[in-house]
Amino acid sequence: MAVVETLAAEIKVTQPREVADYAKAFAGLASMAVYGDAARVLIQAAINALE
Repeated sequence: MAVVETLAAEIKVTQPREVADYAKAFAGLASMAVYGDAARVLIQAAINALE
């Protein structure tokens, strides 16, 4: 099961194909995630771009 929260509702996805789609999307996003110093660098760059 995948639980998707929107602004107005919580959606529980139970169809195996749809769950697989969410799992694939999560894996893709997780592979792009950065933490620690690398995240700080990205955040600082975004702040600097707004100045």
